[in-house]
Amino acid sequence: MEPPAAGNAMELGAASSGEGANSDSLVAAQQTWSHPLNSAALDAPIIQSRPSAMELLAAMERPSAMEPAAGSHVNFGVVDDHDGINVDAGVEAHPDRPSTPQHLSTAVSCTSDRSNTNPKEHLKPKLGMIFDTLKDVEEFYKSYAHEVGFSVRVGQHKKGNEEILIKRYYCSREGYRKENVPNASDESGKKRKTHNVMETRCGCQAHIVVKLGSDKKYRIISMVEEHSHGFVSPDKRHLLRSNRRVSERAKSTLFNCHKASIGTSQAYRLLHVSEGGFENVGCTKRDLQNNYRDLRIKIKDADAQMFVAQLERKKEVNPAFFYEFMVDDEGRLVRVFWADAICRKNYSVFGDVVSVDATYTTNHYNMKFVPFTGVNHHLQSVFLGAAFLADEKIESYVWLFVTFLKAMGGVAPHLITTDEDASMKAAIAQILPYTAHRLCMWHIMEKVPEKVGPSLRENEGFWERLNKCVWGSENSDEFVSQWNSIMTNYGLMENDWFSSRFNIRESWIPVYFLDIPLAGMLRTTSRSESANSFFNRFIHRKLSFVEFWLRFDTALECQRQEELKADNVSLHTTPKMMTPWPMEKQCSVIYTHEVFSKFQEQIVVARDHCIVQGIEECEDIKCFTISSLSGKERVVQMNKTNMFGRCSCKLYESYGIPCRHIIQVLRAEKQNEVPSSYILKRWETRCKRELFYDHEGNLLDEKPKDPREVAMRKKISESRNKFEDLIQMAKNTEQGMDFLYSSLSNLVEPLQKITPATRVDKQDEYESFLGNRIPTEVDIHPPNDIRSKGRSKRIRKSKEPKTGSGSKGKKKRKCRKCKQVADHDARNCPNNVVG
Repeated sequence: MEPPAAGNAMELGAASSGEGANSDSLVAAQQTWSHPLNSAALDAPIIQSRPSAMELLAAMERPSAMEPAAGSHVNFGVVDDHDGINVDAGVEAHPDRPSTPQHLSTAVSCTSDRSNTNPKEHLKPKLGMIFDTLKDVEEFYKSYAHEVGFSVRVGQHKKGNEEILIKRYYCSREGYRKENVPNASDESGKKRKTHNVMETRCGCQAHIVVKLGSDKKYRIISMVEEHSHGFVSPDKRHLLRSNRRVSERAKSTLFNCHKASIGTSQAYRLLHVSEGGFENVGCTKRDLQNNYRDLRIKIKDADAQMFVAQLERKKEVNPAFFYEFMVDDEGRLVRVFWADAICRKNYSVFGDVVSVDATYTTNHYNMKFVPFTGVNHHLQSVFLGAAFLADEKIESYVWLFVTFLKAMGGVAPHLITTDEDASMKAAIAQILPYTAHRLCMWHIMEKVPEKVGPSLRENEGFWERLNKCVWGSENSDEFVSQWNSIMTNYGLMENDWFSSRFNIRESWIPVYFLDIPLAGMLRTTSRSESANSFFNRFIHRKLSFVEFWLRFDTALECQRQEELKADNVSLHTTPKMMTPWPMEKQCSVIYTHEVFSKFQEQIVVARDHCIVQGIEECEDIKCFTISSLSGKERVVQMNKTNMFGRCSCKLYESYGIPCRHIIQVLRAEKQNEVPSSYILKRWETRCKRELFYDHEGNLLDEKPKDPREVAMRKKISESRNKFEDLIQMAKNTEQGMDFLYSSLSNLVEPLQKITPATRVDKQDEYESFLGNRIPTEVDIHPPNDIRSKGRSKRIRKSKEPKTGSGSKGKKKRKCRKCKQVADHDARNCPNNVVG
């Protein structure tokens, strides 16, 4: 058979001379696999078996393998072919055995308006080309592939004396995919789900092979330029597998976004915008998701131990950090509590009233997240500590409150509010017997919409009366009267839920705990909503312990930054005075701006609407009757000795600031300033200036950061800012951007000489992001192996719509109340409510 002339446009593989075709070399083997077709060959299909990898490698070692094939020629073209985009994802090559025989078609000579028919000569591989390292080989061939429009897959290699002697690089569409066995089963006999994967292989033979020479350099000893498929058009080349890489910039953005509770999809969107287009990101969203998936897989088994190690690391840095944990008999983490030095200091100042919310869950392990929250001097929610519990048994909550008291020096709060949980109630009665326990009104009022009929749910009059009854009643008789009136008028007398709420009214209606100091701080719905919003930022995802901690740490810094900003405003600004009264000026200096604003409201109302109607004296007590705009008369009993009095409105007891009636009495008694007995330290601007210590003598304060670390972070931040300024300056002209790019390129070599060369693998990247070492031996295991679907979320409230496939496919059952087969049961039967 006569070989075709060089330059034949129909040739499929590397053309060769007659001698090369008959030799026993690797080149001959390749020419057997992709022999150029002559006119006789075109008349009938040619079926060839592909040589095995071992045969190819053996052929490479023979001297004749170094002889280049003569007359090689290729026509480059571009076809907008979708098969050429997704290249070698998840494909297993089997070059060690012949593939299924395939008909070889004529060589592809495709052209289009967008074709790159003449790639740059320096990018084209040639036999005998020399490279210093395999990395140089790979970069060169991938650059060439990108210019042409195909993807590269790194192939087999042969080693000797711990060196790679021979290495092969394929076109990603080389070979054929191994046929999947239908109805595959696992060891248990259960059928495995098989995925319909798009075929990306077509038997293309394009490749290069390099061999290590005696001079320790790599040379191309074999190659095939021709491809049996079309090339990817330029606008899709960024989608080729070998052209995609998750860059350091993308990784940094991904990790920083996750610390800020921003998901991978949003992180990729940010990269798309900041990089000026998808083609400049360097990877796809799936690549970014896979990168983060690998992190989760890496830490899966060590998650609980890494979380405890992170807590221990915090304690090593600051001995005032407190944590305790418990594992079960199998070494699984079941309980853990922590509170840092700032939490413990905040409790020392603001620990009189505490809210505990056990209605959060992390979906990954189904553990309860139980945060302790207080109110600071700026009327902001402040974090006091938190725990993870594997169950809601009484003994778990007993352990929690015992540990909490241990962390807080044994000092119990005056008031604690919780959700309706029988186990928690029993634990509080056992561990905190002298602490007033009340239920969170917000949680109860959130359930009202599902307990009434549709018409009442939209009835503004009903809500107005209910809110006035619950929030505005001033004594128990008034509440009972209004409640009964509402139940009667709206036909709710037989409603079991409302009846049960009325029976426990003393545990959640504000009028029943007006005498409890500062109880009014936790009665507003906005406070509960604020706390829930804060915690939902970092627990609403399906998170592991380590992921939770990263988001939690960032969110806590944000909360404390808000307090710092409020401190700065209160210390360095002066609020506007509304009256000439000295007591207003006095309190503007003492109180934070937020508390002073509440006090100022009382001052203005006292000036404009409060009048002393009568005075009675009895020994050291003066009784003042005060009328106000509301029409109700208030009685203030004032001690003449210390000028401290109490008002029947109970505002001072509930909120800790003098009410309008007390202010008016002080004015009547010629008191220009508010007595110090009325000033609660917790509301003062400088209430946290005092030093606090725990029982071990550790200072309850944040440790100063390492000056070198602070300086390094500042330099990094300033460098980024300067670089961004340079880009903005240079981007207006092509010459400016060329100068900036070349200047940056010139920095690489000098910087490499200064900075020691270190090889960073994936584990190093992950440990740097997590701030913790990934252990090889695990003693503390995660609670279970649950893989819950869907995002983790706060327990759904009654008025939140039930969405998703779960609610659509809900099984109907027979209701014991109405005897109907429906989507409800006796608890939420429509017959329970009227209206």
